[in-house]
Amino acid sequence: MTSQKKISQIAHKRHSKDKCACIEHNKKVINKLLSKNTTKRLNNLNWLRQKISFEESKNLFYMPNNKQSPYFDYSCTRGLGNAYDYIIEHHDIEKPLSLSDVCQIHYLICNQANIQMNDSFIRAGVINQTSIPMEIENQLENIIFQSTHNDKKTFFQAFDLHYQIILLQPFDDYNKRTARMVMNWYLIKNGYHPIAFTKKNDKTKYPESLLKMKQNHADFYYEYMIQSMLHTQTEIINQLRALKIY
Repeated sequence: MTSQKKISQIAHKRHSKDKCACIEHNKKVINKLLSKNTTKRLNNLNWLRQKISFEESKNLFYMPNNKQSPYFDYSCTRGLGNAYDYIIEHHDIEKPLSLSDVCQIHYLICNQANIQMNDSFIRAGVINQTSIPMEIENQLENIIFQSTHNDKKTFFQAFDLHYQIILLQPFDDYNKRTARMVMNWYLIKNGYHPIAFTKKNDKTKYPESLLKMKQNHADFYYEYMIQSMLHTQTEIINQLRALKIY
């Protein structure tokens, strides 16, 4: 390895370390801004609900009106909103994430009903079956355990959980939406705030980061996820400081 490459790697690690420290600092700032103010907390929860259920889905999945029906847009938003409400109501830190939790989130994202779209049929909350009984269920349980029982920082565990669920593709569809909601639940359970992918370039950068991870370019994926988390934290802080509620 050349000395220049070594220097570059050291600089990258230092840069990533600084960003991780910034995430922890922002977490403290947000908690302080929300402390002892129930109205602000409720306002912030509703603001994040709008970001995740509407703005994020519109940003990542939007298609022209002639290609996507308004009903599908509404259905998608409502399902994500229901799933968001669920993770807010069930984020008790004492209860570890389970296989049934992941299935419940998918069930809610599907609006608690099976979906028939053109040639696609989505079974709400039902894991795909293979010729080997319980194969995908066991893999998903293993992903949950391995992603959340290691020495990594909590948000890196959440990033791993998100990617591994998408890689496994346990459901007929809506795997990415489910993975993002599960990731956000894990973040919330551990005292962080959820990530909303609402930047204009997320429509291309989000799938690109997943592809890079699959191609063993983990640094690209983690860097993108860290940037997305920092962006959401900054938006939360700005939103809270703009509120005239004391």
